[in-house]
Amino acid sequence: MRTVALIRFFLGKGGVGKTTTAAAYSINKALQGKQVLVVSLDPAHNLGDVFEEELGDDPVKIMDNLVAIEVDYDKMIRKHLKDLTEKIKDIYGYLKIFNLDRYVDVLKHSPGIEEQASLEKIIEIIRKYGVGDKAFDIIVFDTPPTGLTLRIMALPTISLIWIERLIKLRLAILERRKTISSITGEQFEVEITGKRLKVPISVKEDPIFKELTKLRDEYNWINQHLTDPHTTAAIMVINPETLPVLEAYRAVEFLKRINVPVTHLIVNKIFELKTIPDQLRPKLEEQEKALALAREKLPGLEVIMIPYLEKEPRGPDMLKKVAEYLSTIP
Repeated sequence: MRTVALIRFFLGKGGVGKTTTAAAYSINKALQGKQVLVVSLDPAHNLGDVFEEELGDDPVKIMDNLVAIEVDYDKMIRKHLKDLTEKIKDIYGYLKIFNLDRYVDVLKHSPGIEEQASLEKIIEIIRKYGVGDKAFDIIVFDTPPTGLTLRIMALPTISLIWIERLIKLRLAILERRKTISSITGEQFEVEITGKRLKVPISVKEDPIFKELTKLRDEYNWINQHLTDPHTTAAIMVINPETLPVLEAYRAVEFLKRINVPVTHLIVNKIFELKTIPDQLRPKLEEQEKALALAREKLPGLEVIMIPYLEKEPRGPDMLKKVAEYLSTIP
């Protein structure tokens, strides 16, 4: 049994079939005997529709070897804000006298909250289902829209830069407090709402330093997973159209800069016609131009072509037809 699951992120512009291909890939691996968990992080909640199952935060069995989760976005953000509020109260004990809960409605609209909550959910899922003797073989993430996904995946790298600077600053503050305390022979104190409170002067007793080092360790842990080519792969999904190709190109370039491995390009809904009606000639010309652009902009990725199907693939039986095209993705 694996001790660390393989992690697969399916990314792409809205409407290209990202959820469908993530579900089909999951079925393919389950049919190969792998234990698979597929997780939808997309607020649009399409994974349940694709499987024709009612999904939620708890794993639901789709078929042998395959279970699925559809993350409740509102619940995820509420939990993040609740945990954040409690953490602030624990670090700054004197804030317990204030009603911080009334600020939650403001905080939930703050920039970065959605990304932070999503990253914490990814960490939670990997820790719970992807590590240890009972780990799944593969965890598949059906991701939110491309822009949000890229911000989520960049968050550990960006946060680590800031955390290292904050740790250095905190150490400098503690060192100055310690120096002054040794000169005066008095414990540092502050007065808040009429109460005198002791102020920490060493890393051992400083809750802020402890929280910063805890965050550093957590972000290092997830960043190692996200950038490990033996564990993680991002898979781009496009339609044979110019705009999805260009968006995929920008996404791949960004992921390269933060060292997230991108391995495959799935081109979904390819028209394969023996006879071409006049009405479809412009569409097929656009398709050929988009494929040529994809070859130019996205070299080095293994390309998988999925034809345009007569019927929308929904339910495990229909998805198996799509799954056949995805067998080369490890």
